[in-house]
Amino acid sequence: MNLKVIKKHLVKNSNIAVPYFLQQSHNFLLNVPAGNMSALTDDPNHFVKFCQDIDPAFNAGTFVSRRLYGDYLEFILRQETERSGETLLEEIHCEAIAVRQQSGDNAYQVDLADGRSLRSDQVVLAFGHFSPEDPVPVANVYETGTYISNPWDSVALERIHGDTPVALLGAGLTALDVLFRLTSNNDTRKIYLISRRGLVPQPHRSHPKAPVVAGFPTFLKNVPPTVRAYFRALRLQIKRNAAQGGDWRDVINALRPHTPEIWRRFSVAERQKFLSRVVPYWDIHRHRLAPAAHLRLSGMLKSGQVEAIAGYVQDYKMCGENVSIEIRERHTGRSRKLNVGRVVNCTGPNCNIAKITVPLIVQLRNEGYLKQDPNKLGFEVNDRYQVINNQGHPARNLFYVGPALKASYWEAIAIAELRAHTRYLAEILKE
Repeated sequence: MNLKVIKKHLVKNSNIAVPYFLQQSHNFLLNVPAGNMSALTDDPNHFVKFCQDIDPAFNAGTFVSRRLYGDYLEFILRQETERSGETLLEEIHCEAIAVRQQSGDNAYQVDLADGRSLRSDQVVLAFGHFSPEDPVPVANVYETGTYISNPWDSVALERIHGDTPVALLGAGLTALDVLFRLTSNNDTRKIYLISRRGLVPQPHRSHPKAPVVAGFPTFLKNVPPTVRAYFRALRLQIKRNAAQGGDWRDVINALRPHTPEIWRRFSVAERQKFLSRVVPYWDIHRHRLAPAAHLRLSGMLKSGQVEAIAGYVQDYKMCGENVSIEIRERHTGRSRKLNVGRVVNCTGPNCNIAKITVPLIVQLRNEGYLKQDPNKLGFEVNDRYQVINNQGHPARNLFYVGPALKASYWEAIAIAELRAHTRYLAEILKE
């Protein structure tokens, strides 16, 4: 592969966790309205227009299916490939297992699982999330069929038959995806959402407002760069806004373009305070549910089909084909036991590269191409998206774009940020 002849290879790594069942069903909605989901930074209505070509009833405030969004991305790729008039892109469906710089050369060799190798002048690592870590306590239940370590394993989820009660470890968006999957054809199955605080995501408004583009928030100017000070100022601003008839969502949305600057102001210690004390509360307000999805969740919580439990898992014990989970309730300190048929790990993606077992990550880590960030949110890159190696030096032609950028920017997992990062990187690659 040589960019001088504009020949590009797209290697689709099948070893990265992908929520396949979300792609196949129209029942799973995006958690963001269509008006904020354009893939093109210079055409914010691009996705809305795509939707309206299918059904004119769609508008910028519609929460559409994830499957439709997948169709949209495939459409863009196909359209751009056909427009070139030449074969400038080759898709390779195979696992990349190693990327190594050639000695005495700035080029890289990409090794594939089927024995082939590609030579590339530039390599962009664009993998997404990895399966979550197994939470403690480590017990033999993790090695049985009652425990599902990967919440995106559609085959394992399909094997949960009948009215088997299920415990989901976690209560964020991943857990709710699994919840909706397990109850899509079963309105009697009991589901437990187990998390440290028992919180669930807040809803978007039925008629969401487009974020107002503005400068750095005045209410944060001259505030000391500590988590305590910033969140005290944020709460006061939400109260002031509410007194004027505003909505807390508008305040959170206004912060979004400035989150990278706020994140850079925090020291490593302050970032860790945010991660250990604040992030659960931040996440349920920042990463919200589509109104229809929240209504569905609320109904199941009210009926008792779903129970959100704030507590800590103390132990697992096998009871025949089921498992007994011992939980210490957060607010009472009492011990409680749940008998379920399956336990699904929905604690969120693993960002600690030392614990990722995907062959490509293992190779890049062991050979020093990647440097873990201090807060274990991803790995380090510079402002040109060049990967920083374990000696602290940027790789000349090895780049990264994807959710691991949250180590540097915090706000880096949603379409609005990813499309901007991708656009900037594309400009750099053309230099």
